[in-house]
Amino acid sequence: MNIVTTGDSKFFHCIKGLAKSVRSFYDKQMIVYDIGLSEKEKSSLDAHVISIDVDVDFYNYTTFKKVPFIQATHKPFCVKHYFENYSEPMILVDADCLFMEKIEERGFDVGVTLKPRKSIDTSNHYTGVLNSGVIFFNTNAGELISRWIEECRKPNTTDQKALTDILSETIDWKYYDKIYDWHGLKIKVFKTDEYNDYYLKNGKIFHFKGERHKENIYKKLVDAIGQDVDIYCLFKQLAKEQKNSWLRSLLLRLRSVVPIL
Repeated sequence: MNIVTTGDSKFFHCIKGLAKSVRSFYDKQMIVYDIGLSEKEKSSLDAHVISIDVDVDFYNYTTFKKVPFIQATHKPFCVKHYFENYSEPMILVDADCLFMEKIEERGFDVGVTLKPRKSIDTSNHYTGVLNSGVIFFNTNAGELISRWIEECRKPNTTDQKALTDILSETIDWKYYDKIYDWHGLKIKVFKTDEYNDYYLKNGKIFHFKGERHKENIYKKLVDAIGQDVDIYCLFKQLAKEQKNSWLRSLLLRLRSVVPIL
């Protein structure tokens, strides 16, 4: 089993934490697909770093209901490269994930994590009902990966919308913890709270998505792991403090340039 991620300098602090957790539970280096790390950062990582070029603008943003979503359409190209060079099963995780224990799931070909029911609109998959921060690949799912690449080349999509659209051909997203058949592949659908826990509660993989992965917040959250602390409540407190600090700073700057009447 290999652990694979992608990342650039903005996520370097997260990649270091992820690499440490992989070493702790798997006693091996993880694999990092480099999409913008410096030479110094690459040489300092406990990881096997692979440079890759893809033919999509994966750092572009698309919007849904005025909310921007990064496209992240590079992911299937990394999966394709991996299975052209490795035969072992792997877990593809976002750089801002952290392993809480060793995981080796079997009995299916590809495993995906479904967003919480309250955030799923099965009638409109624009943003994708999946959270693609954690995907299990127990086999080289060549047809699925090729289709995923094809969909990711389309404009105004995201990696998880593309994968949602493809798997929706045979999967009923209303049901968790079930294995579906997708053109001969066994697709397991997991809940996010077990393998993609962005509420930082009891999951086997924590996902520090959104403001959780800001460097100053991320470090404090990671330091609190293992202590008698509700980490998600701590995150909300830190995010609120940071917002208030930003507002105070903005007000001071405005006062320095705008005369007070």
